[in-house]
Formats: sequence, C-alpha cells, structure tokens
Amino acid sequence: MHALAVVPVQRLDHAKSRLAAVLDPLSRRSLVLQLAERTVRILCTVPGIDEVALVTPDPHVAASARTWGAFPLEQTDQGLDRAIVVAQRYAVARSFSAVLVVLGDLPLLEAPPVRTALALLEPYSVVLAPDRHGTGTNLLAFSPPDLPIPSFGHDSRARHRLAARRARCTLREVWALPLALDLDTPEDLALVHGVSTREGET
Repeated sequence: MHALAVVPVQRLDHAKSRLAAVLDPLSRRSLVLQLAERTVRILCTVPGIDEVALVTPDPHVAASARTWGAFPLEQTDQGLDRAIVVAQRYAVARSFSAVLVVLGDLPLLEAPPVRTALALLEPYSVVLAPDRHGTGTNLLAFSPPDLPIPSFGHDSRARHRLAARRARCTLREVWALPLALDLDTPEDLALVHGVSTREGET
C-alpha cells in the first residue's frame, strides 16, 4: 500500500477557541504547533507511510511543516473536509494508493495504533478510529484516495460509516486511547494531564 498520511491544521489565530477559558491565545498557538509537530514526527516513523502532508491555510504552519518532515499543502477554502480534498487531489496526482488522515490534536498519539489501522487497510476499504465519545473520527484511512469518504464534523463516525457503505467499501474500526483522546475542551486537557500523571507514577 502506497500511503499518504495527511495532517490538517487550521489557522493559528482560530485554533482551539474552546480552550480560551484555560489558555491564553499565545498558549493555544504554541499548543497547536507542538501537537502538529509531534503528530508529523510520529507519522514519519510508521512503516507503510510513504509521505506525510500537512494541509493548512496558515503560512507559519506551512513553513514549519518542512522542518518537521512533512510536505505542506495550501488550503484556500475553509473547513476540514476541504483540507482533505486538497490532500486527495495531491494523492491522486502522485499515484498514492491510500490516504490516511490523522487529526493533529491527539496528545497521546503513538505509532503502534497507526500501524494497526494501516495494516487493516486494503483496496476499497475504509478504516476509522473514533474519538473517546464514540461519535467523532480522529483517524480515517481509505483506499483508493479519490473515494468520497471524508465527512468530518459533528457525528462524523456515523457519516463515515454510511459513506463507506454507499461506496461499497469494507469498513473496519480501531479503538485505542492514543487515537481516541483529542484535545478540544478543558475537560480533554484535564484528562490528558490525568493520564500523564498516572503514567509517570507507574
């Protein structure tokens, strides 16, 4: 499988607004950059991923992407799905056989569950990893790369499952804490700190 990994990152001045109650704008910008860099560097270590692309409308993030090991793709339209379309076009133009989307806000991300998801992928299949609530999607892989699968946002897990059925694709799901916990709210931040504290005590 000739796979392109995709990390979408929004504009830094719009990033993580739901954390405004606990983090100031500079801290939120720094957090987004740290998480994006960590995500890219982890994906670069996963066997089977041939290239990592970072899709963003933010020129500062795009400039940083190359230093992290990712190829920057410019996003001109708003929205996560539009970012994925940019990556899909890139993947098709360069003859990738699969796209693996990993959201750039997974603070516990590790390579092994990404490897597991990629190993489950085959032609005309979809693999997704739901968020901790069981309604969202934090990882989405599909082959071939031009399938009309991505449908991020509220209740995206259900929409991705439906899109896979409509495309007559095999659907597989992977549940793992490193893929399930994304960082959007103060509650998420507290959970991350709790997990990190417990791991430090073991």
